[in-house]
Amino acid sequence: MTLKDQAFLVGGVGPGLGSAVVSLLASEGASVTAVARGPKALEPIRSHAERRGWKVAVATADVLKQADVDRVVREALERYGRLDGVSVNAGLWHGGESLLHTITDEEWSSTIRANLEPTYRLARATMPHFIAGGGGSFAIVSAALAIRAAGSAAYHIAKGGLVDVVPRLARDYRPWGIRVNAVLPGSMAPQTGGLDPPSVEDRVPLTELTPTGPWEVARVIRYLLSPDSRWVTGTLVTVDGGLSTGGAETPPG
Repeated sequence: MTLKDQAFLVGGVGPGLGSAVVSLLASEGASVTAVARGPKALEPIRSHAERRGWKVAVATADVLKQADVDRVVREALERYGRLDGVSVNAGLWHGGESLLHTITDEEWSSTIRANLEPTYRLARATMPHFIAGGGGSFAIVSAALAIRAAGSAAYHIAKGGLVDVVPRLARDYRPWGIRVNAVLPGSMAPQTGGLDPPSVEDRVPLTELTPTGPWEVARVIRYLLSPDSRWVTGTLVTVDGGLSTGGAETPPG
């Protein structure tokens, strides 16, 4: 199934996963609004999309500020006339001290806010439109258990909060046909290695997925956003090449 006539918003676009999600969606015909805090992060995907003839609009916004989020959602709706799905990629890795009582107020507050609040802000801005439109897909990026455990207690709590809230949101919004799911990546490479989605022949073998490739995670997000997964909600999908089954993994950072 192609994504022609579908419109998506991707929050938290950078050189890794966010750009992979935008490229994958746009390469299949979707109209995509790519959101990042500053224009520098958006310029590579903007220029690449222009060369490829993809329908990608870029927007700068701080996804921790409701006014910014409301503005980019409003602009996306005005531009494309619809919104079928949202991918929440924004977050912040925080390693450092793992003992809860030694974390400073600033480390605690900034880590909790950076990892939890984008979901709230984007949901607050987009759920009313999904309700009015008869449905939509909301995909959250958390982290695999090994990654959550490798971070500080604040990071673990924040990313674990996203994991815990998914079934609740899926239940709450199901009456309006809105689906909510989360992807739990392992440690990811910080770059996509190019902005054209790799073909099947170019994909890295499962035994070599350390760290996890952004494209592998992006393909799962694409599935969860698309009509292909119309019967999937409240699901947590771990994408770490099987390392959560017992292999060792190096945390990001």
